Amino acid sequence: MDPPPYESVLQDHGTNNFFAPATVSKEFEIEVTDPVKQGDGVAAYVSYKVRTKTTHPSYAAPFNEVIRRFRDFAWLHDKLVEKNKGLIVPPLPEKSAVQKYQMSTDFIDQRRRALQVFVNRVASHPVLKDSRELNTFLQANEEAWMLEIAKWQAETSAQHRPVNAAAQWLKSLQHSAQSLVSGRAEEIQEDPEYIKIRDYVNSLEAHLNEAHRQAGRLLRKEADLGSALSEFATAAEALGKQDEVGPMRSAFGCLFIRAGEVATLSKARSEALVNEFAAPLKEAARTIKSVQAAMGDRAAALTAYSQAKSDLDSKKVRLAKLRGTPGLKEDKIAETERDVNEADQRLRNAKLGYETIRDTMREELNRFQKERASEMSALLRDFALAQAAYTAAQAKAWGELLADLQNVPQQAAAAEAS
Repeated sequence: MDPPPYESVLQDHGTNNFFAPATVSKEFEIEVTDPVKQGDGVAAYVSYKVRTKTTHPSYAAPFNEVIRRFRDFAWLHDKLVEKNKGLIVPPLPEKSAVQKYQMSTDFIDQRRRALQVFVNRVASHPVLKDSRELNTFLQANEEAWMLEIAKWQAETSAQHRPVNAAAQWLKSLQHSAQSLVSGRAEEIQEDPEYIKIRDYVNSLEAHLNEAHRQAGRLLRKEADLGSALSEFATAAEALGKQDEVGPMRSAFGCLFIRAGEVATLSKARSEALVNEFAAPLKEAARTIKSVQAAMGDRAAALTAYSQAKSDLDSKKVRLAKLRGTPGLKEDKIAETERDVNEADQRLRNAKLGYETIRDTMREELNRFQKERASEMSALLRDFALAQAAYTAAQAKAWGELLADLQNVPQQAAAAEAS
């Protein structure tokens, strides 16, 4: 079955969606709606209603409604990333301190749409849709939810992050130094086919970002064109009013009407481009970051596997030396043997961890590539259809202006005859 296209997961009632909401998920229909600004200044935030209809057997009721804010969506995202190594967790919209402070209507609506896309992506994922985290996010009452958030904030306190990151960095540095001293390079290599996909994904990110940037230019130019046409129509009307009667007044009046129609079309097209073209491209670029995060999990698992193998090898070498040393106490050898056994178990665990992520990513990358191909094809198809319809409407308005102008002399003659 084809993956859900971007517009289908929006499910905005009363808007021109290109795909039926039923294609999103057989088990979930989720709306993020009714944004309400809470507070003022830097402490301000927006709350949303998250409405869920579901047939999933783990949910207590077929319909549920909760109040959530951006921080809560971040909880869902971070928890899923933490507990699903190797899975491509759908991305959140970026944070923007400047836009958050301004809290414009456009910013709030675009974020609402992006959050709706995010949570529907999660609900459509073959693994994440069954997660306890999604279940909690969609139906936990206020008291239970606040306990979850408090626990999460305590776990991710800023004072612990640098320590953990520094410890991991020092461990990697120590392993690299040991490899250099021993003259051994990494003995565990990645699959060449996977490396090709990894390089492709990294290259794809730059191209998607550039496509999004150019889409932004396109919609800005369309908005500028609409403004220019509107101003031109006003100027034409003012020019026509210089003649109290006569064909010039009528001709410029027709130009004012038709140019105004085209200006309205241009403004509407510019607004549509934001949601129907630029936003999906931006989400696709964010998704690449999620793919890279999963690839980072795989790289970390491979490093751990390699470190565990190097550690076991060094302990085996040490044990062999001890066994070859005359007069050495048996308890020293026994202690080193225990170290070797523990290192061997760590290697087995590290190997299992790496292979689990590797196998998980094989399925995930296949799914990602199919989704990307399907969604990009649908996006370009609908962009072409919308552009064709827009151009046809423009041509019709200018064609009607030609007909209007051709009728002006006849109308003037009839007026003079009467």
